[in-house]
Amino acid sequence: MKPIIRESTLKKYIKNIWVLENHDIEKTDHSLKFFADGCSGLMFQQTESGVYIGDKALSSFLLYGQTVKPIEMKCSGSYKMIVFVLYPYAIHALFGINACELTDTCLDMLSYSSDSNGVEENLRKAVTTEEQVSLMEAFLLKQASAANADQQIQNMTMFMMNSNGTYSIKDLQQKTEMSERTFERKFATQVGVPPKLFSKIVRFHSSIRQMDKGKYEKLSDVAYENGYADQSHFVRNFKEFTSITPRAYKSKKSKEKKPVDGSVQF
Repeated sequence: MKPIIRESTLKKYIKNIWVLENHDIEKTDHSLKFFADGCSGLMFQQTESGVYIGDKALSSFLLYGQTVKPIEMKCSGSYKMIVFVLYPYAIHALFGINACELTDTCLDMLSYSSDSNGVEENLRKAVTTEEQVSLMEAFLLKQASAANADQQIQNMTMFMMNSNGTYSIKDLQQKTEMSERTFERKFATQVGVPPKLFSKIVRFHSSIRQMDKGKYEKLSDVAYENGYADQSHFVRNFKEFTSITPRAYKSKKSKEKKPVDGSVQF
């Protein structure tokens, strides 16, 4: 299920809204793996036994930053996760947080503000998914009313995403008329990673999406179509964000079962 973003004000901050749901009467163990996609997000989760990354239990309502290292989330039994996938600059614009502070980690929203506690309580009490999505949307809309956005960084971020990370960072920096040091500092503060690393993430994400869709004949096609100089460069970049080779990833995907009960992994 992918709900529609109804509030036009939020469309420049929200990339997607995903609902991952599994009604598991057998109470089996689940593993959900996520790789870098260049985005941050706001998540609400309901499970029977909690959601864990390693030994760390995640909050039911959290804000996560840029993902550089691969993440494996585990839970048992039935689960529902509502994820508002945010554009890279949204954490800083909406919450005034230095995005670097949330890179490869998350913020428990219950400790963020009294408003967040009230929203989480209402999310737990809500009867339908539509109600929960509306509550999260209203929460972000309130944040957006006081947002302090840097239009230059937003424009450069979107340009990098739309070009799949193939545009020269030097050329982008010159378009902003900022010094190289100022551009890198502002970008990292608002996005969570330096522009060169963000460009690598965007290119990687483009390549792994192409693989997931099966729109290629050979792995070398994926490498060249996503702007890699050669296949070895592609393999190194892929391993940096997944810890496995593209060939191993392709083999594992072909053996995995499809998600059940309409759940979606992103």
